[in-house]
Amino acid sequence: MSLGESIKLRREILRISLRDLANRIGVSHTTVNKYEKNILVPDSECLIQLSDILQIPIASLLRPQNDQIQLNQVAFRSKKLKKREEKQINAETKEWLARYLQIERLSGNHRTFAMPRGFRRRISSFDDAEKAANDLRKVWDLGSDPIENLTNLLEDKGIKIGIIGGITKFDALFTECDDNPIIVLKKDLPRARQRFSLAHELGHCLLEVEGGLDEEKAMHRFAGALLAPAEKVIFELGEKRHKLSLKELRLLKEKYGLSMAAWVYRAKDLEIISPAFYVEIQKFFSRQGWKKEEPGDKVDGQVIMGEVPVFMSTLVFKAHAEGLISTSKAAELLNQNISTFCSFEGESDFEHAAILCG
Repeated sequence: MSLGESIKLRREILRISLRDLANRIGVSHTTVNKYEKNILVPDSECLIQLSDILQIPIASLLRPQNDQIQLNQVAFRSKKLKKREEKQINAETKEWLARYLQIERLSGNHRTFAMPRGFRRRISSFDDAEKAANDLRKVWDLGSDPIENLTNLLEDKGIKIGIIGGITKFDALFTECDDNPIIVLKKDLPRARQRFSLAHELGHCLLEVEGGLDEEKAMHRFAGALLAPAEKVIFELGEKRHKLSLKELRLLKEKYGLSMAAWVYRAKDLEIISPAFYVEIQKFFSRQGWKKEEPGDKVDGQVIMGEVPVFMSTLVFKAHAEGLISTSKAAELLNQNISTFCSFEGESDFEHAAILCG
């Protein structure tokens, strides 16, 4: 990917218009257009401004994309995406993955995913999806209690997990690269939605649907069963219910990291509530606007931070501390500027950060 293509990609991902970007860096929109078409090359001062506005280090902006990276069988969890949006997501995924693979090579630390015993598995019914989730919990020795941190669990199993931003209709995707399973999530997803998306994409990794079964609904069933096993749903709700308390659902959402809507869906799947009552609840949630944002998703207007992948960042920090990579290289690999990389707890104190960034 050329410099011009990188500028255009970042501008579109951040939803900055051509004219707005031009105004912010003090040039005409035709000049920015020429940058993006590689007719003109920004000078050093302009590159610094572009790096700041487009939220990407200069080194990353100038780095050519690794065309050797091939993403196989990309499965999106999203509303219908336009071709341009799919192209942006693929480009962002490849850019992140190139940095991930680079730090693995530099550090000599590469985690390999081992397919769990009994998987990859073919399923032809929703009950098969439920059983697959239960069997996975047994193989991974998870018991039936809530999974405290699904992201850390999957990273420890060798799945590469990344977070990208800018595509509003996109929640997550599953893909593979050189037999490495990869899950990419949209930035700033509410915690429960993020965890469900992770479990859903894990289903794409472990299951093959056959017999005309709706694949997305099958992955939903797998995700719900993984996060809240049937025995726990019955334990929490009882075998039969005529009504459900909103406060009850809110507490269960916090305990299991599974949305209120997903709890209602689980209750319907397990025949704890009737189909008619399920439809009634769905209509109520829709009237409240809770299909887009539920109680507990935000605090003071801010989305509650979901789980954060840590393996890639840990490799960078370790390699930097051991002197395997420079400060500038470490910042580049994390897509940060040096000041941000050398800060701790939000404080850019270079004197104290010298222990790490000397």
